Amino acid sequence: MANLSSYMRSDLVLLDIQANDKVEIFQKIVEAMTEGKVISKPGNFLEEILQREYVSPTSIGRGVALPHTRTYFVDKPVIAFARIEPAISFSDRPLDSVEFVFLMGTPKNDPNTYLRILKNLCTLLREKTFLDKLRLAETPDKVISMFCCSNN
Repeated sequence: MANLSSYMRSDLVLLDIQANDKVEIFQKIVEAMTEGKVISKPGNFLEEILQREYVSPTSIGRGVALPHTRTYFVDKPVIAFARIEPAISFSDRPLDSVEFVFLMGTPKNDPNTYLRILKNLCTLLREKTFLDKLRLAETPDKVISMFCCSNN
């Protein structure tokens, strides 16, 4: 299994982004993914993300959300990251604010990689010290290096 950084790129790491709600942050991330040419049919991809979010919100606590879809609109697994400033609500619960969004797309025909990526992300993101370092990372490359050097 490749480390998580192999699914990330610096042009898909957005730091201190402002958004009014989760739809707006998803739009900004999908725009970066479109400019980076990692997804085809961005409108359809965004719709899949929104539908998944509607069925089951992807906030996992600790200020983290993991919106994701298995899709025909990516050729290989990709993780885009946004650090939101200030944090935004992802649900009706006031304590469910999110400051870190990992938006993931994986090919529809590769469910095993999809599940491994989610498992590895969740394991890392449970660590408070990891989240603290993520909060302080000054550059996209620094963010990516955190996922390269972790045991995933």
